[in-house]
Amino acid sequence: MDRSPQTACTPADPHPRSSVEPVDALLSATADTIVNDCFFSVGQAIGGRKTVDFDAVVWWREHFRAKFLHTLLRRGDTWQQDRDRVTAVAHLLAERAVRHAGERPSIDRACAMKAAGDVAAYCALRGLRGPGGRRRAHADSTSPLHAGYWCLP
Repeated sequence: MDRSPQTACTPADPHPRSSVEPVDALLSATADTIVNDCFFSVGQAIGGRKTVDFDAVVWWREHFRAKFLHTLLRRGDTWQQDRDRVTAVAHLLAERAVRHAGERPSIDRACAMKAAGDVAAYCALRGLRGPGGRRRAHADSTSPLHAGYWCLP
Protein backbone atom coordinates (compact mmCIF):
# COMPACT_ATOMS: atom_id res chain seq x y z
CA MET A 1 0.00 0.00 0.00
CA ASP A 2 1.41 3.36 -1.06
CA ARG A 3 1.23 6.02 1.64
CA SER A 4 1.66 9.68 0.90
CA PRO A 5 3.81 11.78 3.24
CA GLN A 6 0.62 13.37 4.57
CA THR A 7 -0.59 10.17 6.23
CA ALA A 8 0.87 8.29 9.13
CA CYS A 9 0.23 5.08 11.05
CA THR A 10 1.35 3.94 14.45
CA PRO A 11 1.30 0.39 15.80
CA ALA A 12 -1.43 1.39 18.26
CA ASP A 13 -3.43 3.02 15.44
CA PRO A 14 -3.03 1.03 12.22
CA HIS A 15 -5.38 3.28 10.26
CA PRO A 16 -3.79 6.17 8.36
CA ARG A 17 -4.72 9.69 9.39
CA SER A 18 -3.73 13.14 8.31
CA SER A 19 -0.47 14.43 9.76
CA VAL A 20 -2.32 17.67 10.50
CA GLU A 21 -3.54 17.44 14.08
CA PRO A 22 -7.31 17.70 14.54
CA VAL A 23 -8.52 21.02 15.81
CA ASP A 24 -8.62 21.14 19.58
CA ALA A 25 -12.20 20.64 20.76
CA LEU A 26 -11.96 23.63 23.09
CA LEU A 27 -10.80 25.95 20.29
CA SER A 28 -13.56 24.62 18.06
CA ALA A 29 -16.14 25.33 20.76
CA THR A 30 -14.63 28.79 21.30
CA ALA A 31 -14.92 29.53 17.57
CA ASP A 32 -18.59 28.51 17.73
CA THR A 33 -19.14 30.81 20.72
CA ILE A 34 -17.51 33.73 18.91
CA VAL A 35 -19.53 33.14 15.75
CA ASN A 36 -22.75 32.88 17.77
CA ASP A 37 -22.01 36.10 19.63
CA CYS A 38 -21.11 37.93 16.42
CA PHE A 39 -24.22 36.83 14.61
CA PHE A 40 -26.38 37.76 17.56
CA SER A 41 -24.90 41.24 17.01
CA VAL A 42 -25.62 40.99 13.28
CA GLY A 43 -29.24 40.20 14.07
CA GLN A 44 -29.47 43.10 16.50
CA ALA A 45 -28.10 45.49 13.89
CA ILE A 46 -30.42 44.27 11.13
CA GLY A 47 -33.43 44.25 13.43
CA GLY A 48 -36.75 44.16 11.63
CA ARG A 49 -35.49 45.94 8.52
CA LYS A 50 -34.72 42.75 6.59
CA THR A 51 -34.75 39.01 6.88
CA VAL A 52 -31.65 36.95 6.12
CA ASP A 53 -31.95 34.02 3.71
CA PHE A 54 -30.86 30.64 5.03
CA ASP A 55 -28.14 30.33 2.36
CA ALA A 56 -26.69 33.66 3.46
CA VAL A 57 -26.57 32.57 7.10
CA VAL A 58 -24.88 29.28 6.16
CA TRP A 59 -22.30 31.05 4.00
CA TRP A 60 -21.52 33.67 6.64
CA ARG A 61 -21.24 31.03 9.35
CA GLU A 62 -18.89 28.78 7.36
CA HIS A 63 -16.81 31.68 6.06
CA PHE A 64 -16.31 33.48 9.37
CA ARG A 65 -16.07 30.37 11.53
CA ALA A 66 -13.08 29.26 9.43
CA LYS A 67 -11.49 32.73 9.77
CA PHE A 68 -12.13 32.88 13.51
CA LEU A 69 -10.81 29.36 14.07
CA HIS A 70 -7.69 30.20 12.07
CA THR A 71 -7.20 33.29 14.23
CA LEU A 72 -7.60 31.25 17.41
CA LEU A 73 -5.00 28.77 16.17
CA ARG A 74 -2.53 31.52 15.20
CA ARG A 75 -3.00 34.01 18.03
CA GLY A 76 -4.68 32.13 20.85
CA ASP A 77 -7.93 33.03 22.54
CA THR A 78 -8.14 36.78 23.02
CA TRP A 79 -11.92 36.88 22.71
CA GLN A 80 -12.58 38.57 26.04
CA GLN A 81 -10.21 41.43 25.16
CA ASP A 82 -11.43 41.72 21.54
CA ARG A 83 -15.16 41.20 22.03
CA ASP A 84 -16.26 44.85 21.88
CA ARG A 85 -14.28 45.58 18.71
CA VAL A 86 -15.29 42.34 17.04
CA THR A 87 -19.01 42.76 17.72
CA ALA A 88 -18.75 46.35 16.43
CA VAL A 89 -17.49 44.93 13.12
CA ALA A 90 -20.48 42.54 13.17
CA HIS A 91 -22.67 45.66 13.12
CA LEU A 92 -20.68 46.93 10.12
CA LEU A 93 -21.26 43.58 8.37
CA ALA A 94 -24.99 43.87 9.01
CA GLU A 95 -25.21 47.47 7.80
CA ARG A 96 -23.33 46.65 4.61
CA ALA A 97 -25.58 43.63 3.97
CA VAL A 98 -28.70 45.77 4.44
CA ARG A 99 -27.30 48.34 2.02
CA HIS A 100 -26.47 45.68 -0.58
CA ALA A 101 -29.99 44.24 -0.29
CA GLY A 102 -31.44 47.62 -1.25
CA GLU A 103 -35.21 47.52 -1.62
CA ARG A 104 -35.40 43.72 -1.43
CA PRO A 105 -37.03 42.39 1.74
CA SER A 106 -34.20 39.96 2.50
CA ILE A 107 -30.44 39.62 2.46
CA ASP A 108 -29.46 36.86 0.07
CA ARG A 109 -26.15 35.00 -0.23
CA ALA A 110 -24.80 37.44 -2.83
CA CYS A 111 -25.47 40.41 -0.52
CA ALA A 112 -23.89 38.51 2.39
CA MET A 113 -20.77 37.84 0.33
CA LYS A 114 -20.52 41.48 -0.76
CA ALA A 115 -20.86 42.62 2.85
CA ALA A 116 -18.09 40.19 3.86
CA GLY A 117 -15.94 41.69 1.11
CA ASP A 118 -16.65 45.16 2.49
CA VAL A 119 -15.53 44.02 5.94
CA ALA A 120 -12.34 42.58 4.42
CA ALA A 121 -11.67 45.90 2.65
CA TYR A 122 -12.31 47.78 5.90
CA CYS A 123 -9.86 45.51 7.69
CA ALA A 124 -7.23 46.00 5.02
CA LEU A 125 -7.50 49.77 5.44
CA ARG A 126 -7.51 49.57 9.24
CA GLY A 127 -4.50 47.27 9.16
CA LEU A 128 -2.47 50.02 7.50
CA ARG A 129 -3.35 52.54 10.21
CA GLY A 130 -2.00 52.78 13.69
CA PRO A 131 -3.58 54.30 16.78
CA GLY A 132 -5.49 57.51 16.11
CA GLY A 133 -5.82 56.73 12.41
CA ARG A 134 -2.16 57.46 11.61
CA ARG A 135 -0.76 55.50 8.71
CA ARG A 136 1.80 52.86 9.70
CA ALA A 137 4.95 52.29 7.69
CA HIS A 138 4.17 48.56 7.78
CA ALA A 139 1.91 46.22 9.69
CA ASP A 140 3.98 43.83 11.75
CA SER A 141 2.73 40.63 13.32
CA THR A 142 2.88 42.06 16.84
CA SER A 143 0.56 44.97 16.08
CA PRO A 144 -3.04 44.06 16.79
CA LEU A 145 -5.28 44.74 13.83
CA HIS A 146 -8.57 46.40 14.56
CA ALA A 147 -11.14 43.65 15.26
CA GLY A 148 -8.58 40.94 14.65
CA TYR A 149 -10.97 37.99 14.46
CA TRP A 150 -12.58 39.48 11.37
CA CYS A 151 -9.47 40.99 9.93
CA LEU A 152 -6.69 38.46 10.18
CA PRO A 153 -6.19 36.43 6.99
